[in-house]
Amino acid sequence: MAAASRISRVEELLRILVVDDFGPFREAIRSFFLSYQCLTVVGEAADGDEAIDLAFRLAPHVIIMDVKMPRKNGIEATQHIKQALPEIHIIGISTQNETYLKNTMQAVGFSSFVTRDCAHTLPDVIAAITGRSITKDYPLEGTA
Repeated sequence: MAAASRISRVEELLRILVVDDFGPFREAIRSFFLSYQCLTVVGEAADGDEAIDLAFRLAPHVIIMDVKMPRKNGIEATQHIKQALPEIHIIGISTQNETYLKNTMQAVGFSSFVTRDCAHTLPDVIAAITGRSITKDYPLEGTA
């Protein structure tokens, strides 16, 4: 019975992939999500090529995707991922808040967009695009 409880608990977690070429930012997002027991960061990537590889291998529910990165940028990576895995929600993140950038991101399949200075709103954005309740007080199954 305990094993079944653990399995159903794991199935409820929203799996997150964090993609950004700045390692300290990836670590900050990973640390921030630790306080949300219903979210788990399953992987990190430093560029679009790594993001594509990890998206296929890890099948995350949500990808936090930096827009500007070396090699393959976030827009190119999102196009590739969304063609093959349209069910993945991708949240673009950038220091820029330009209308043309938002329009391009929407055209290739980003689910939402957040500027870096608003990264603290990511749980609310994830809740909005997935339809899931994201709280810090996520009760473990079998506890009261």
